This record gives sequence, structure tokens and C-alpha cells, in this order.
Amino acid sequence: MAGPLAGRILVLYLDPALRSHVLGKILTSAIQNSFILVDLASNGEEWRKEQTTAVLRADNLVHVVVFVSDPRPFFRSVANTDNIWRPKFLLMFSISKESHEYVVKAEEFSYCERIVMFRPHSSGKKGHSNQMEMLTYFPFSHRQSIVSLGLWSVSAELLTENIFIDRFPSFEGYMFLLGTWFDDYPYLHQAKTKPEGEGDGVEVEMLNTLAANLNFTFDLTTKPPDEKWGYFENGSWTGMLGMVYNGDKNFTVNYFGYTNKRIEDFDASVSYWMEGFGLALLKPQPFPKWRSVYYPFTPVVWMSVAVSSIVVLMVMYFQDLAQDKPVLGSLGHVWLYVLRPVLSHALPRLPTRHSQRVFIAAWWLACLILTTAYTANLIAFLTIPLYPKQLQTVEQLAKSNYRVSMFDYGEFVPQALKSSRDPFYRTLGQKLDLFTDDAESVYPVLNRTHAYIESYSYSLIYFLDVFQVSNIYMLREQLYPGHLCWYFKKNTPWKFKFDVGLQSMVQAGLIAHWLKVKTEDFLGVDFERKLRLEGKENTAALPLTLQHTQGLFFLLLFGWVVATAVFIREIIVI
Repeated sequence: MAGPLAGRILVLYLDPALRSHVLGKILTSAIQNSFILVDLASNGEEWRKEQTTAVLRADNLVHVVVFVSDPRPFFRSVANTDNIWRPKFLLMFSISKESHEYVVKAEEFSYCERIVMFRPHSSGKKGHSNQMEMLTYFPFSHRQSIVSLGLWSVSAELLTENIFIDRFPSFEGYMFLLGTWFDDYPYLHQAKTKPEGEGDGVEVEMLNTLAANLNFTFDLTTKPPDEKWGYFENGSWTGMLGMVYNGDKNFTVNYFGYTNKRIEDFDASVSYWMEGFGLALLKPQPFPKWRSVYYPFTPVVWMSVAVSSIVVLMVMYFQDLAQDKPVLGSLGHVWLYVLRPVLSHALPRLPTRHSQRVFIAAWWLACLILTTAYTANLIAFLTIPLYPKQLQTVEQLAKSNYRVSMFDYGEFVPQALKSSRDPFYRTLGQKLDLFTDDAESVYPVLNRTHAYIESYSYSLIYFLDVFQVSNIYMLREQLYPGHLCWYFKKNTPWKFKFDVGLQSMVQAGLIAHWLKVKTEDFLGVDFERKLRLEGKENTAALPLTLQHTQGLFFLLLFGWVVATAVFIREIIVI
């Protein structure tokens, strides 16, 4: 405490059986440190309830246990309550003639990442009473023996790193059992070219890389027994998380993000990728081509043209009547005169008054611009299909007539949507239809009545590769975008080795590379560009069909009907 641990915050667990002069020396040495004093004779469970989480789990604290008799009963009551107690650094002093080396490998201290025990060293020589032997335990060692780190004396100049050494330099070929599910494209799935039960995907590449560096093997589960992903319901965890929580598996590597409940009951690794739940819909069908006649202008423009034509017609008519000798005469002649610029026809004669000429010139210029714009746009709309505006946000989807579908496999999303404070998320929760089969949840999407909820990458592969549906698109906005991680059993002391490995792979860009490669295994190289081009109609040298020009014939038929009606009226009136 006066050397390597000087200035560190300590939690001092002291055995009341220690002699008074020993207690005095300990407290005198710790006076330069901030420390919390704990009596090993007290009730461990009651003490734990009175402490903050920082005292029980903070990585910057060093827990120091000085004992004469076996301290395990106290820590057994502390650790067995709710698994919150997990010191990163545990340093034990055995002030006893009895060898307590078995304490180092006790179950009560198996959660500690760095642990070392000091015990008196007996060399049979005088003058060495201040020396103590340092012991630690390597859990994955084949011999599983307690290892001596050498001798310690007050004069020894050792650093903290020399005392709290890495107890997991290698997993020495240990086989980790993983709770997984081969239904997680492109992260984890059945390998296409390998026997049944062998996995492939981004997670397998990550595991293989870590296994080569940390010297371990792993066994994957093709499917959890209850066919659930992992959700806390009815007081217990289901699916892959349930297998880890119950101790049947060491950890899980499928698509899991951070949630408060998961972090509370498991040890989460560092994040290795960010992704959310995507919403997949079929692209809307294009508008009928026969309506291309009026597509070049919006309804507002068409209305403005109609109103302007009526105004010009009335103004021209009253201007013509105001003259001594009307140029056009009847309203019918004025209507045809005003209509000629709209149809790009030259005017047969000009009005005599300059005011009328200025008025007609303005109208003719406006018609020139309108007809030019209409003609240019009409060419495009005759050959290029026009689509309704696609939904792109959760708000737009919530306000639309679409419902949402999802395979009920034990994810947190359905319950989270229904209980969300966001009104649009809550609306989607009310319109959510859950299906007991994944394929069944896709069919409503193909019928254009639902949007499909699943992880973004999975949805792309599922629709484009499994269902061979090319006219699918993903909403730009994702549900619950979050950082993906691996989940380990609570208080796993060697999790940090995987954290370091995951961070290294992220920084090297390997995760992004593998995600691209594994997705291309299903969708082909450069699939993103091909997806954008998929379904687009080739307009190069495309001949116009009757379908393209239907609108023109409908317009012609409408004109003939009107002409016939006017002709019949003239005959009746005359």
C-alpha cells in the first residue's frame, strides 16, 4: 500500500482475529490511500446491500483481504446474493502459519479478473521474515495448478503489473460452448459448401481470428431448443440468452444489441458493429402509362392553366365587345382565338388596338413556355415509368394504411414497440402482426399490405436471395439502431480478452470487410449498385406502344364526344 498501490482507492477486508499491532500497521500504511473498511466477521449479504455498485464492481478499486482464518464464508454470502460483487483486482494476504493457497482457486473468487495471494515464505534462513510468496491461479491451465510468481519484500521495486498479471494469456485449446442460431444472415448461418451443422458468416470469421490468437476452439449450436432468440419473460430468459444465463453455454455471438435488462443480467462485450431493425416493403407499382398525358404538370399547374385560360377568354371577349367594330365577334371565335397559342398554332390576325396586342403578346409568351415545358416532360413520361412516392420514415409508415409483420422468435422488438413513448413506434406496435413462421410473415409483404421487420442485413438477403424478390426496398430509417455485441455469463473474468480482440478487428476494418464479403456471397459482387438498377425500365431506343399512348386516344375520344354533343345541340337550336 506504500509501494505499487500507493494512491489507489482500496476496499480493506480485515479479519478481526488479526492482532492489534498488525491492524495498526495496516491502517498506518493505508492512511495515504482512500479506503473502505470491511469487517470479515460481519454479515456479507447485509454489507453488500449497503454498498454502491461502484464499490462492488468498479475497475479502479483494489480489493485487499487480510486474513488469518479462511475468509470464504464472508465472500460466499456476498457473491451468492445477486452476482453484483465482482472486483477486477483482488489482493489477499494470509497472515497465518497454515497454508491457504487453495483460497486462490476458490469458486467465490472465480469472478475476479486479476487475483494474487501473499503468504509468508519459509526459507529456513534467518533475516528473511519480511519476504512473502506471491501466488495466483491460471484457470485454463491444463494442470490447473496454483503458480508462484516469486517473492515479495518491502524493498522489492515491483510495479502493479508485476503483481496483477494476466491470468488468461492463452485459453490453451479450451473449447467454448456457444449458444447460437444458424438463422442470422449474414452474421451466422449454415455454410453453403460445408456439412450440416457447420456455420459461416461474419461471426465465424471473427471467432476463427480470435481462436487463432487466443488458442481456443468453439462449438456452435444450430438452434436453441425453444427456438427463441433471447428475451426475458415470465421471470426467466429464453432462447440463446437463456442458455448462457443458465450456464449451459459460455456466450452467444448472434445479432444482439445493448438493452438495460441484458446488461443487468449478462456481461456485454464492446461493440463491433452498428445496425438496427430494418423495415422492408415492396416498391409501389408505377402509375398507369395511359395517364402520362397529364403527368408533365402537377394538378396545381393544370388548375392554373385552366383558370388563366378562362380569365384570358373573358378579358378578350369584353375587350372585343368594347370596340366599335368587333374583330372576333362571338364568344366561340374568341375561344378559338385564345386556344391557338395553347396548341402552338399561329394567330391568323392580330387585334387592332395596342392594348389588346400587348395582352395577347403576354398570353402567347406564357403559352410558349407552357407548351415547351409540357412537350419536354411528355417525352420523358411516355417512356419512363412514374412511381408513387415511397415511404421512407417511421412516421410515414405509421400514418399509412400499411400494417407490419414479424416472425415471433422471442426478440424484444414487439414488446418495445407496444410500450414505446414514441407515438409512431407505438402505432406500429398496435399494427404489428406476429407470425409463428418466418415465411408466413413475408407473404403479407408480397401482397403489399405489410412492412416486414427484421435486422437490416437479414431482410436484404432474405428477400433478394431466399424469396428472389428484386423490387424490395428498405426504409431509410431503422428501428432501434444500436451497437451489436456478444453476451457472456455474468461476471466472466476473461471477457476482456475478447473485448481487446474485437476492438482490434474493428480498428483494422475487418468487420466491415467481412460483412461486405458475406453479403456478396448471397447477393453477388457490387450488389448495391445492381439493386439500384434492378427493376428500372430500359429506355434506350424504346418504341412507343399502345400502352404508352393510350391517354392520347382517350383524349381524342373525349374530344369527339364533346364535338358530337355540340354538333347535335347546333342542329337542335337551328
